[in-house]
Amino acid sequence: MLKDPHVLFAGYKVPHPLEHKFVIRIQTTSEYSPTEAFTNAITDLMSELSLIDERFREAYKDKKEGGD
Repeated sequence: MLKDPHVLFAGYKVPHPLEHKFVIRIQTTSEYSPTEAFTNAITDLMSELSLIDERFREAYKDKKEGGD
């Protein structure tokens, strides 16, 4: 999210370690909403994780077929 040029600040805090809650704060420029920034960041993260998964599966398959 911090790589997005429209995001001025992004951070989070965990109010209490035993509670499963967190607070996210996103500050953006006027032409871009924090909701858009968060949605785009999640979409980019999902794409990146998909790519990592694909590369891992290919490497695993190559390793398994190679017998090493």
